[in-house]
Amino acid sequence: MQWFAVNTKPKNEDLAVAHLEAKGVEVFLPKIPVRRKRGSKKVSLMEPLFPGYLFVHIAPVTKLVNQVNWTPGVRRLLCAGDTPVPVPDAAIDLIRQRVGPRDHQTPKPEREFPTGSRVAIRHGPFAGLVGIIEKPVSGRGRVRVLLELLQRQMTVEVDAVDLDRLGLAGS
Repeated sequence: MQWFAVNTKPKNEDLAVAHLEAKGVEVFLPKIPVRRKRGSKKVSLMEPLFPGYLFVHIAPVTKLVNQVNWTPGVRRLLCAGDTPVPVPDAAIDLIRQRVGPRDHQTPKPEREFPTGSRVAIRHGPFAGLVGIIEKPVSGRGRVRVLLELLQRQMTVEVDAVDLDRLGLAGS
């Protein structure tokens, strides 16, 4: 048995998971929390880490490949020609470590981002920048980060799940 990537139809990851699990196939659909605007409110949702893709743990035999390919919500198992391309177990393990035990990323605790710690921003308009925590995690899961942009300092608020801690400032 090996892991394989499956391309799903747009916004049909959960449908594909339900049908594959009903067929007895082991499925892994990693999700992350995102904030979306709904009218005048912002809501927190869980969305796939890789939109349009999920992973299945099957033996690469024609019968099982066809069973996956003919599942509602699935476009196709990723193949090179007619041969399914396996995803290394180490890659799946790394993703599982990152997203947590329930197959979705959990918000990072406040103690992970104390005032004065250096962080790297991973997602959003400030992705790739390094800053210093000015105010720790709020009740909304946001952190105030001091950045140096255009040769001046400014503060921005970002979701805590979009940060990686680098250490204390000045170290």
